[in-house]
Amino acid sequence: MTARRPRSTRDAILRGLARKARLIDAHTHVGIDPAQYARGDYPYGLSGEDLSLRLTAQGIDAAVCFPMVYSSYFRFRAFCHGRFVRDPGGTSAFPYEAENTGLCREIYEAFSGLAGRLLPFAFFDPARRPAEQAAFLRDLAVRYPLFGLKTATSYIQSDPRTMLKGGACLLDLAAELDVPLAIHTAVHPADPWADVFAMLEVVRARPDVRFDLAHTCRFDRRALDAAAGLENCWVDLSAFHIHCTLACRNHESVAAERHRFPADYRRHAAAMRKIADTYPDTVMWGTDTPYHLFKSRFHDARGRVRRLDLACGPLTEITEFRKLPGALRTRIGFDNTLRWLGGRQ
Repeated sequence: MTARRPRSTRDAILRGLARKARLIDAHTHVGIDPAQYARGDYPYGLSGEDLSLRLTAQGIDAAVCFPMVYSSYFRFRAFCHGRFVRDPGGTSAFPYEAENTGLCREIYEAFSGLAGRLLPFAFFDPARRPAEQAAFLRDLAVRYPLFGLKTATSYIQSDPRTMLKGGACLLDLAAELDVPLAIHTAVHPADPWADVFAMLEVVRARPDVRFDLAHTCRFDRRALDAAAGLENCWVDLSAFHIHCTLACRNHESVAAERHRFPADYRRHAAAMRKIADTYPDTVMWGTDTPYHLFKSRFHDARGRVRRLDLACGPLTEITEFRKLPGALRTRIGFDNTLRWLGGRQ
């Protein structure tokens, strides 16, 4: 297979979405996370077929999808206890080798009818063996259409600023392939690995790459304003309902009240509408399926175990989204997302 064929296929898929689609979920996951299963966390997995069925039931035309967080690069038992060390006997020589390959094979080979509906992004770790990851992903993009890259540095405790140092080769790859990059963000004081302001440093330093700062920048008004001022930056609204719940609890996982975007977070759709109206060209709708709910135990920077129990019904995100005016739904559920993907200038 030549290097041009996957890119041309990707471009053809984006042209098809521009003509026919009306709603794209900008943030979902496909795969399995055995560490979450072993810890008793939820969710811990979702197949591409199951995601496609969910899209059909909810009237969603396509979805950006990433692997889950755990990679077989890490020692399993240590990972379950918040320690991140290489497993020399694992199935990945570098982070996410097996998981990214599996995602592409599932979509393009095992269930080829998913191609064009599920838009795979490759997961990466910016701090561990970035050069090997970049070389592998360049080859993977020759074999399969890739639509972007994704990192979630919170859960693997990688310094986000390494994306401007040793990990810069991964951003170089995104620019070379002309694909966007999605970044998990955080404002929790015990989570320095995905600090949203560190992520904004990365976005500012690389105007040649299109970025998405996930989870509404945890409702931090300063971060949202900064993102809106950058031409290469978008913000997705994934897992919006459970973040509204966190805001109502004044939880440290969302911005402190003095920095929080002012909205009535007791009213999911009203808060979403106010944010979308304020940042009309920046925000994108996404569910974070199956992480629209989150029940987890994790270790913070001090090694302490923290717990979250955040419920959300399977149709809550789409039901609240459909309460928005039609033109607004089109803008944040399709137009902005397609521009971020590179399908419309």
